[in-house]
Amino acid sequence: MPIHPWRSQRLVFTAIEPEDDDFLSSIQADAESYFNAAGFLVVPQAKSSAAGSREYFRDKCLLAVKICLPSPASAQPNAASGGDAAISRPIPIGTIALTKAEANQSQHRNGSIGINLLRAHQGQGYGSEAIRWALRWGFRYGNLHRIEIGAFGWNQGAIRLYKRLGFVPEGCKREHLWYDGKYWDLVELGMLESEWREQYGDEENAVAGVEKSNGDVAVKS
Repeated sequence: MPIHPWRSQRLVFTAIEPEDDDFLSSIQADAESYFNAAGFLVVPQAKSSAAGSREYFRDKCLLAVKICLPSPASAQPNAASGGDAAISRPIPIGTIALTKAEANQSQHRNGSIGINLLRAHQGQGYGSEAIRWALRWGFRYGNLHRIEIGAFGWNQGAIRLYKRLGFVPEGCKREHLWYDGKYWDLVELGMLESEWREQYGDEENAVAGVEKSNGDVAVKS
């Protein structure tokens, strides 16, 4: 059976629409999540900034989607059709994007992942599952050769996670970021398509979120 390109084991990935501005604003209003995802100046975000985020996703990204939990209705296959349409919609919990290169650099086939997850849904493995899905999409459908991801020095948990997912540390911009009264490093990590295939094996394993380990398959947390 073909792999569904917009689903993973527990998540659904949908387009970002103009009606999602309230959701995008809710992410930006979560200060801890927002500043772990972007090195912007620490100021309250106006609702109008959501439109700017949508424009960035549209113009600068090869892929930009909402990370969603399946709709409650999809978990009840015997439920009668009809009813409140809102109930049948997936529940957004974050965003993930793969930036695209400028036109005169597209031959390098590089991309960069950016992810932002509502704090209430962190610590449950959704972020790592979404990143694995984005890697699969980028290498299988986006024809990328290399995908990178960055992490801020104050977010050591993210750095450990990216290494577990198979990203290789490639560099460090020392004291590149000013945050909360001090300078922090920007840690840069990357993964090649060959490394992705080596770590995750066939694409079915990549969908399920498992990796090869000495010939065996080990579930990744």
